[in-house]
Amino acid sequence: MPARPPDPDFVGRLTELATFDRAISDARSGLPSVLLVSGDAGIGKTTIVSESAARAGVPLYLGRSTHIGGDTIPLAPLADLLRQVRRSSPDLLADTPALSLLHDWIAPRSAIHTPDESSHGGLFVAVLELLGHLAADAPIVVGFEDLHWADAVTWDLVDYLARNLIDERVVLVGTYRANEVAAQPRQRGRLAELSRLPAAHRIHLDGLDRDEVAQRVAMLLGAAPPSGLVDEVVERGRGNPFFTGELVAAHLSGETIPLVLSDLISAEIADLDDTARLVLGAVAALGRETNHDLLVPIVGLEAHEVEAALRTVIDARLLVINGDAYRFRHPLLGEVVYADLLPPQRTRLHRSIATTLAQQPTDALRRADRAGELAFHLDRAGDIDGAFTALLAAADAAETIAPAAAFSHLERAFELWDAAGDSAAAASRAHRLWQAADLATSTVGNVRAVDLARAAFEQGPPPLGAAWGHERLGRFLWASGRLQESAVEFAQAVSTLGDGSDPTAAPVSAGLAQAEVLAGRDSVAVQWCEKVFDLVHVPAENPVAWSMARRALGIVRSNQGDPAAAVELCRAAMAAAPNAQARGLAGLYLCVALGDAGEYVAELATAQDAVAEGHLAGLDRGNGCYFDSLAADALVRLGRWSEVSGLLARHPLPDTLPVGRLQLARVKAVLAARQGDRDEALAQLALAHELPIDGWHAVLRDAATADVHLTLGNWDEAMRVGELGWDAASATSSVLWAARFAMFATVAEVERTLDQRARREPIDVDATVARLQARLDRARDLAREVPGGPQRDTAAHLAHAAASLTRLGHSDADAWAEAAARWSELGDRWATAIALVREAEAAATAGAADRAAAALRQGHTIAAELGAEPLLSEIDAVSSRTRISVDAPTRVTLDETSAERLGLTPREAEVLALLAAGRTNRQIGEELYVSDKTASVHVSNILRKLGVNTRVDAAAVAQRLGIA
Repeated sequence: MPARPPDPDFVGRLTELATFDRAISDARSGLPSVLLVSGDAGIGKTTIVSESAARAGVPLYLGRSTHIGGDTIPLAPLADLLRQVRRSSPDLLADTPALSLLHDWIAPRSAIHTPDESSHGGLFVAVLELLGHLAADAPIVVGFEDLHWADAVTWDLVDYLARNLIDERVVLVGTYRANEVAAQPRQRGRLAELSRLPAAHRIHLDGLDRDEVAQRVAMLLGAAPPSGLVDEVVERGRGNPFFTGELVAAHLSGETIPLVLSDLISAEIADLDDTARLVLGAVAALGRETNHDLLVPIVGLEAHEVEAALRTVIDARLLVINGDAYRFRHPLLGEVVYADLLPPQRTRLHRSIATTLAQQPTDALRRADRAGELAFHLDRAGDIDGAFTALLAAADAAETIAPAAAFSHLERAFELWDAAGDSAAAASRAHRLWQAADLATSTVGNVRAVDLARAAFEQGPPPLGAAWGHERLGRFLWASGRLQESAVEFAQAVSTLGDGSDPTAAPVSAGLAQAEVLAGRDSVAVQWCEKVFDLVHVPAENPVAWSMARRALGIVRSNQGDPAAAVELCRAAMAAAPNAQARGLAGLYLCVALGDAGEYVAELATAQDAVAEGHLAGLDRGNGCYFDSLAADALVRLGRWSEVSGLLARHPLPDTLPVGRLQLARVKAVLAARQGDRDEALAQLALAHELPIDGWHAVLRDAATADVHLTLGNWDEAMRVGELGWDAASATSSVLWAARFAMFATVAEVERTLDQRARREPIDVDATVARLQARLDRARDLAREVPGGPQRDTAAHLAHAAASLTRLGHSDADAWAEAAARWSELGDRWATAIALVREAEAAATAGAADRAAAALRQGHTIAAELGAEPLLSEIDAVSSRTRISVDAPTRVTLDETSAERLGLTPREAEVLALLAAGRTNRQIGEELYVSDKTASVHVSNILRKLGVNTRVDAAAVAQRLGIA
């Protein structure tokens, strides 16, 4: 039977595939194996067997046990196998005497039957002989599927083969559902016996993990899936590949429960008695795992009746025991059971659950999960007044730890408000609308937050004053990208705040401090922070305001060149944050500060922790997108580029926050440029420049723009953006950004000047150097004002700018070594590699060949590990002109226009091309069929015409002009 090709849509199972691969490899050497594969229905047992055989390129013979009407067909897998053999090798059974028994057994004139016990031995021997024939030249995989439905004789056959395979090139596989075998003592015993054989290995298949489910869903959709759909499929399908496919199909067709799954699961429930069905219905209505003491009063039967029903459904593997609780074996079982309940049954069960939950101790009902659960069941039971009151209590209980749940409770309360009677009359609608708006901003998005805040204004003055309300609304508008409207609201907040001396003004001042930071007005932000700290002396007095002001001040300190102080401020803000939302925002600011401080590993860990915490709290996906972008930025700097794509792939859809989309585009653009994908880099930059963003994020965008254009060799654009950034940063004494933009602008102008000089264009190099040196001196002066002097990020950027400036005279290898050391200390591998390459170039020009070789090879190692194609090309060019062996030398060809501009003859152009490729005078002479002396004369003339002193400098000019 020919091997089939592997399935291109196969996902995951790397460990299991490796086990199969080892078994097949052993079989090639004459060491047979027995693999026993277990898992739930639909988990992929057949698929893993088929895919393993396909990847190994070996034939697969698969026989399936058959279960019809509660009965098994004897030796059905063997009949299946023999039919496959007959199709692939028509004459094997008929023409091989030892296999005649099998030929007769499978012959069309014979009905499939169970041989007498006296004939078992002969039949089993014949099957073993058959496997030997099939595996005579190459290994085969032979599988007995669904052994939980197999008859005793089939189990005997599998046992016989497993014990008697000696040197046949056979991998014998048995698949089964673990839960069904576990329920049958005889099969469980036989499986245990098989497992003890030396050649046997057990493989249990669990569900796919989230990333694997996401891959599978993307394949099924033919496009990147929404993260919400992936989460839903993971939650409901628990990684079961078959269930995953059916759930995606149901999503596309608008079904709630896939019909196929509903039918399959309903069949498992059909034979249960009424009491067992009632118990299942109670667990389904409860919607979670439950302990025995809670379940008995909900069901409303005697304890012994409930226990008997539980035993029935547990034996049927519908419920499983998890510690001291019961839960459905699979969530979809519960969905189908609940869908099958009649409306009156559901109402009665929810009422019974609510009554039982309400009898719990008061402390338990104050817990967010229990309060929300009580509200849910009262609502489902139709108790509007009770549900309304419980929903508000649940929102208050969940607000600090589960904002998504709290918001959901409030939204439902708004729906019930008009029907709730006295309960609603006693509540403050305005207060609840503001509460919901604050929750919405971090859970469902700022569009809803704006709507709720405006609805709250219609109810009357905000509970904490007009200034507070306008600041809040301004914040929501800013986050939704409506910057002009937000500016109006912030101005209103300032005008209505008064002198801000009242303690209730602290939250407003803190919010305005944050707004000023984001607008890029650091000095004003500091003033608002000071107002907060005048009113709030310790976090406990107003943790929200204190935390917000602390983190805002942290970003200011980082901009001022002291990210270490910023880290401490943001850590304090995070520690004081009173709820999940405030903690998330403090964590975001902390990540920024850690990145500015060069603490990339800590930034990565903090961002990933924040994503996990935000997911648990139900925060809006924009929260995760922003944090993942910061984590990706840390990975880029650390040189772990291969990990970035998986991180960013979690956000295929446009983010709800414009600044989140900016962060995503910024990181993608920088990485694409460094990997050599020019089109993608420019496309992501274009996207970044279309977004409505504030001043602080505009600085991030501009820095990325300068970085990308430097990498792509667009010197004019990099210089333009760098100079604009420098002007703005130096005017506000923003040390951090002044150093960064000074480096971008300096490197870009140095590169442009070198190009102009290579083209023999008139340019005043001395004036350029003087102007760039003055800017660098100003940046250094700013950095020296920071307590403790320039910190690592600033020092690295300034060192790189200073080293770059030396290239307009005699490139200084020591300056480049200093820059490389600074970048290495910071942990930025890309920048380290660039500095090392420039050090190598400078050292080679100075005749320090050994130093040049060491630096270039170190830079090449980093660039190769990164996959930095543009930098590798640059290293190849340096290698060629310095004759340092790293990669194959690049042959440079000058076009006629460039040669004429330089005053070179055609022969000199040829010599220059060979010189740039690293050839010696002797090698040039041999290639052009001239003497060494003639080649030397040509080289001397070239150096004179180019106005350079060394061969390396001449090669650099040639490569700037001649490489396409």
